[in-house]
Amino acid sequence: TLFPYTTLFRSLMMVLDEAHILNISVCQARQGCGLGGRMLQHLGDVARAAGATQIFLEVRPSNEAALALYKKVGFEMIGRRKGYYPALNGREDAVVMRHLL
Repeated sequence: TLFPYTTLFRSLMMVLDEAHILNISVCQARQGCGLGGRMLQHLGDVARAAGATQIFLEVRPSNEAALALYKKVGFEMIGRRKGYYPALNGREDAVVMRHLL
């Protein structure tokens, strides 16, 4: 293979007509190549085929690159989960985002 390490990782959970992206990551060496956007499109296609009408995710507010990508592909902020993630100095909130399929 061209890349002997994991290039990307994703997991999706379906609940009734909702899809939840539990994890999506692209290795640092491949970030900025469009893989994240293509993976989000693929996850949307999979969710839609399984009957989902919307897709949700949580992201750290400090993850500016991910926030920009999610907004670019049509996710909108719908809420915040206080103290959701462990952080170096205590806890960090999660931004809750939704994309209508």
